[in-house]
Amino acid sequence: MYRRCLLLCLTVLTALPVPATRYIVRFADQPSATAARVPQASSARRRRAVDPGQPRHIATLATGAEVFDIEDGNPAHFVRFPGVISVEEDRIVKPAALADPLYPRQWSLHDPRAGIDAEVAWQGTRGEGAVVAVLDTGVTSHPELDGQLLPGYDFVTDAGRARDGDGRDADPRDEGDWEDPGDCGRRAGSRSSWHGTHVMALAAAKRGNRLGIVGVAPEAKILPVRVLAHCGGYLSDVIDAIAWASGGEVRGVPVATHRADVINLSLGVEGACGEAMADAVAQARARGSVVVAAAGNDGVSAGTVAPGNCPGVINVGALDRQGRLAWCSNHGTAVSLAAPGGSLRGLRTDDMISAVDQGARVPWRSVFGYLAGTSMAAPLVSGVVALMRSADPSLGVDDITRHLVDNARPARCPKACGAGLLDAGATLDAVVEERMAL
Repeated sequence: MYRRCLLLCLTVLTALPVPATRYIVRFADQPSATAARVPQASSARRRRAVDPGQPRHIATLATGAEVFDIEDGNPAHFVRFPGVISVEEDRIVKPAALADPLYPRQWSLHDPRAGIDAEVAWQGTRGEGAVVAVLDTGVTSHPELDGQLLPGYDFVTDAGRARDGDGRDADPRDEGDWEDPGDCGRRAGSRSSWHGTHVMALAAAKRGNRLGIVGVAPEAKILPVRVLAHCGGYLSDVIDAIAWASGGEVRGVPVATHRADVINLSLGVEGACGEAMADAVAQARARGSVVVAAAGNDGVSAGTVAPGNCPGVINVGALDRQGRLAWCSNHGTAVSLAAPGGSLRGLRTDDMISAVDQGARVPWRSVFGYLAGTSMAAPLVSGVVALMRSADPSLGVDDITRHLVDNARPARCPKACGAGLLDAGATLDAVVEERMAL
């Protein structure tokens, strides 16, 4: 059953089965960090020729951590650097799920048993003025997103993985994450998922355009940030993207024109929350950005998957159309609350319909498609956060978490899906009432 869940949900949350060569290193002070990265490139090349264990500096992250690679992959070589306080693998993160005429099919918004009661929330606001950053595979052209997008950025540093011929740039287009058999340590190939477009439309697709679906916050704006490409993406790219989307400075990247009210991370990697990612989340929260993550689709404890298990992150599990925990959703005490995500079991109409592209490898034609998993549940929560910030722009990140948790409805998954089912209507009512009482 566990294997079948992974196949159906198209979940790839674990690191690739290849030796680690890249590491994120934190230093006790700036002089130590500077000394570690000072050697000139030519000097570094000479040293590596005679000593394969000589770390090579790659980048300085926005949090102050440094990224190095080591030819033989042995992190013990960092003992030669003074002032090192932590070393962690620069792991590969992956999409959490490769789980308005169409509004009736959006049961997640209005179903009395398993929906989030969006129509009640819309009586007060539809997200005007709020910004949702989606860190994902990038975005494709789609009518549901016309007029919804702010200037985003491509944070994929590896040009080969990016498939656009360069590293970081100001074009967050999804170039396709298709795989040939044997790619990424897997036997079977796969089509491009257009995962980022699907997630963005769930959060903030246009309303009333007589085309297809409507997002939870249809008048909010989307900040598209590309961090995933062929075989996923580096954790260090995600860390810098979180900093950028929250209004922080990233070396070599122009400051974002709009700070995100909420950052959606429908991605993950198996393991504990590393110190560098924890720093990025803490700094984003300090700037006022709420961080929402998919809990993952391995059917295991959500505490084993980052960044959902990082302190301060709103970690979202998935429910099926019956209001039960989706059979492959991660679960447990690390889950903050749950939202509709479907389960890829039974009728496809019981899953989550949203914007995608019909192209197998490169974008071809805008269509709608069904996916399922915690990747689809997380943007519903992010959309509600956008509604909350629209209703009260001064609402703090801890207050947002409190309102989401306090106003969740009981779900059919005791002790497995946190506070229960996301309730947009009750949550927005509570935000408005509290603001009026001040």
